[in-house]
Amino acid sequence: MNIATVAGHLAFGLIASSFLVKDILWLRMVSILASAFSVLYNWVIPVEPMWLPIGWNFVFIVLNLYHIAVIIYEKRPIKMAPKDKELYETLFKDLSPVEYLKISKVARWEKYKSGERIIRQGTPVLDLILIYNGTVDVAVDGKGVAQLKDGQFVGEMSFLTEKPATATCIVKHDTECLVWKQPEFKDLLKRNPSLYYTIQGLLSNQLVSYSSKGEK
Repeated sequence: MNIATVAGHLAFGLIASSFLVKDILWLRMVSILASAFSVLYNWVIPVEPMWLPIGWNFVFIVLNLYHIAVIIYEKRPIKMAPKDKELYETLFKDLSPVEYLKISKVARWEKYKSGERIIRQGTPVLDLILIYNGTVDVAVDGKGVAQLKDGQFVGEMSFLTEKPATATCIVKHDTECLVWKQPEFKDLLKRNPSLYYTIQGLLSNQLVSYSSKGEK
């Protein structure tokens, strides 16, 4: 078996294995190796070098190197405030530190007093609220149906459906929250697809949890 055959098998084998790779960084690295062996194959085959595939594989290598650099940059350690660090490590760990900072920069910290109504059933919901520390009671038609605590969202149904509130939410104990204005947050998510799918997954999982418990 000559070197061209070996390089060809390695190139196509790596391409096939890339379909099994879930981590995006390793996927980029496997793609670079596959392109490199493809270049070698097209260079050493016993005919004139095939410059078209060689050229395109070099383009693929450069593109993947660029994306690897971006991934490494976004995963670099970043100093966070204690509250942000806690939220990131407990709730947003699927995001890179840089991605978390993007969503935290468009949010604000709010403190709500006991008995304060933050959402009224049947009215538009302007904010998406994440409870950092406290308790919020949820009622439908005046009947209590759920109680939300640390790490849970308030207003997630309206955020996903763009419909008026399906429940009234009243603060039970003094509560501190991270709050996003819906239009501004949605605009950020539209410009960052990976953020969009991660946040949508968090909100959808909470709704599924309610449904399984018969709470919402």
